Amino acid sequence: YDEPTFLPARARRIHLKRLMTSLDPKSIFERFDTGRGNDEIVLRVDSYGSGHINDTFRVVVATTSDDGARPTDASSLRYYILQRINHEVFTRPVEVMDNILRVTEHLSKKIADRGGDPSRETLSLLPVKNGDSRRRYVIIGGNYWRLYHFVSGAKSYEIGDEDDGTGPNYVREAAAAFARFQRDVADLPPPRLHETIPGFGDTRLRLAQFEEALAADPKDRAGGCRPEIAFVAARKSEAGTLGDLMDMGEIPERVTHYDTKINNVLMDEGSGRGLCVIDLDTVMPGLAIYDFGDAVRAASALGAEDEKDLGKVGFSMEKFELLAEGYLSVAKEFLTDTEIDYLAFAARLVTFTIGLRFLGDHLAGDVYFKTQREGQNLDRARTQFKTVADMENQYDQMKAIVDKYR
Repeated sequence: YDEPTFLPARARRIHLKRLMTSLDPKSIFERFDTGRGNDEIVLRVDSYGSGHINDTFRVVVATTSDDGARPTDASSLRYYILQRINHEVFTRPVEVMDNILRVTEHLSKKIADRGGDPSRETLSLLPVKNGDSRRRYVIIGGNYWRLYHFVSGAKSYEIGDEDDGTGPNYVREAAAAFARFQRDVADLPPPRLHETIPGFGDTRLRLAQFEEALAADPKDRAGGCRPEIAFVAARKSEAGTLGDLMDMGEIPERVTHYDTKINNVLMDEGSGRGLCVIDLDTVMPGLAIYDFGDAVRAASALGAEDEKDLGKVGFSMEKFELLAEGYLSVAKEFLTDTEIDYLAFAARLVTFTIGLRFLGDHLAGDVYFKTQREGQNLDRARTQFKTVADMENQYDQMKAIVDKYR
């Protein structure tokens, strides 16, 4: 059983139920080596999380007593995360898994060396039974499955979740956690990580793809979005700025997360501090400041991503300052001066790039980003471009905030 690339929430719940009945997650779990032999009993498998790409389940197991009796108390329970990789999106799943294993093993050593807790501060993949010692996935029916240890005592936040102001701010904490992630993988030994989605963060490539869609215009939609096409044309000269700087050696290539939404950081439930960066499928070579720009785009937007009333859309300078403060509290230790100089620009460029992708997909006929209504990708593009315009109007203030924390 397979699925479309992206699904709306209700359809996804139906899909997960079908997946659980067509496959047996318990038998998949038992293909992995948890290091406990036959002393674990699977109690239940539940769908877990709010992700829209991979299928994620929490496996609840109990450890049997020495006499083999079924456990009766909560202290014997253990948890794992079982996940099916969406190979329609991640078309090189073996390379994705190799990247994740190398990064998480490196992080585990770094965290242990400084006296931290690798079991909670980084993801940890479980090996398969009776297989290659470095293999961390099984293939069943053409689907790739993996198993992680569950990170206990932690939770993720969505933008808009209540923040009562009594503890650490989760936006600032998430930004600092992403910076620690970048710092800790900066000395990852060779070879270079796989570029599992070539050109993923290259605005030059995205512009070329947009221009191809515009030239083809297979659905005859260009006439309905002339202002948006003009918006792109007016900023075409900036599209290659960061890629050109990297090509000229003025900013370095680094290990990049490439999906720096705030909910991809688990926060410690006790201290409220950023604990563990998750969702590592897009970790690959790229630009560190792209990650900052993507965090700004996701966290500082006012209004829904597909809001039709652009009067409700804009850019939160308050969120931008929280992100800059948190990120630079760590990143100023390792970023070059040139990288810091372009942090505010990166926020503009990444937001523009995502809008470019939405507009190009609208022109192409909504072939990548799934839609639930006519014109949804065009509305998504318009919100991104409105946010870019707001950033441009406040660009001097954005740069001043970066300078404040550098």
